[in-house]
Amino acid sequence: MRRLAENLQPRPERIRRSIRASPVIGCDETGARVDGTNRWQWVFETPQASYHLIADSRGSRVIDDVLGDVKPQVWVSDCFSVQMKAPAQRRQLCMAHQLRDLQYGIEAERCSFCWRMQQLFGRAMRLDARCDEVLDDLFAAQVRHIEAACDSLLVDDASGKHGRRLQKRYRKHRDSLFTFLQREDVPADNNASERALRTPVVHRKVSGGFRSRWGAEAYATVSTVLQTARKHGHDPLETLTDALGPSIDDNLLLQPP
Repeated sequence: MRRLAENLQPRPERIRRSIRASPVIGCDETGARVDGTNRWQWVFETPQASYHLIADSRGSRVIDDVLGDVKPQVWVSDCFSVQMKAPAQRRQLCMAHQLRDLQYGIEAERCSFCWRMQQLFGRAMRLDARCDEVLDDLFAAQVRHIEAACDSLLVDDASGKHGRRLQKRYRKHRDSLFTFLQREDVPADNNASERALRTPVVHRKVSGGFRSRWGAEAYATVSTVLQTARKHGHDPLETLTDALGPSIDDNLLLQPP
């Protein structure tokens, strides 16, 4: 693993530069255990690349370190406060998260605001999925109708503690709700970032974490390279064997640890 991570350098840095050059960036984070301490595994996601980083912080400085002085056009994430501080011209809240939060308000409080807002978000996502089938003028008219309906819902007071909390959220982040209807390159959700972290989460639950810092860094390096390679149609096993080089003894791969 140590030799593999060393041989894969400097690909992660090139991938990070690719992420920084993208106009739309998705981001998410999850917990990680390194040498008995709590750390965080971050992923920065575009259609062409995935960049993983295991850091000792869940703060905004991690985003600043990755982006540097770059300010992407659109930032796609959940509502975590650190994500909302990321430097970006515009934002897109993950609709999948919002639908789940609204569902809780429907089930726990029978909140009519949550039900109507969930229906509206679902309608917006269905319209986005059919954007290639709808005439431009009709699509624009539907977008205007959806946004007007959203503004109307945000004016009326919601019932229930959870419903009022969500309404307050959407009032605050009104401009970040329907960016995906205004730009074709913006997804409605942040599922790509969540999928990128799915394997690390399974790894954490099975193994319990990393026993060394270099092991965590090596894992992030391999995850970065393999997930990016898959996006470009490259076979993961070939990517690994090419990185290890011809000097490796195949018999060593068959020996038990």
